[in-house]
Amino acid sequence: MAPNPMASDSPSSHPLDSLTPPQRALLRIVCWVAWADGDFAEDERELLQKLVARLLPSEPSPELAVAALAAEAQQPVELERLVSQLEGADQRQFAVKLALQMVSINRRSQDQSDINSEERGAYRLLVEALGLSEAEVKEAEWAARQELNRPRTLLELLSETLGGFGSWPSLEGSQLPLGYWL
Repeated sequence: MAPNPMASDSPSSHPLDSLTPPQRALLRIVCWVAWADGDFAEDERELLQKLVARLLPSEPSPELAVAALAAEAQQPVELERLVSQLEGADQRQFAVKLALQMVSINRRSQDQSDINSEERGAYRLLVEALGLSEAEVKEAEWAARQELNRPRTLLELLSETLGGFGSWPSLEGSQLPLGYWL
């Protein structure tokens, strides 16, 4: 049997090859919104890395996957084609939620409002293209704001602080009990 060139364990495979078309479309949409202002900020990259880690738990380097997404985000995007790859209202609402989180997570010093005008424009185009009802959009936006406003636990704060030093492993996707790391 010949080896599958698209297998995710192949060293030459693209970091995003194991994504389904709707997952890849969702990530491309979120990248497109993040890149709308011409700046792919560190906070935006971190949010994407968390999303990639959730979608691809076996991906050893979410950073490489996000770098690949950033490179793709610089190419022209056919928003309607990406939106058509999302399956159903749930995935479309998830796109609204992630896009709102993305535009809300980073504020540039020269911006007058919480969301800069370029990203706000991209977000509005996305919401139009998704074709959701006003109630569905409001529900997704509420969920995004709830998650953004959720206070972080002490463990999350410590993980973020110490994570850069490599001394505190990430618990995302871990099956080990909290006490294991203490």
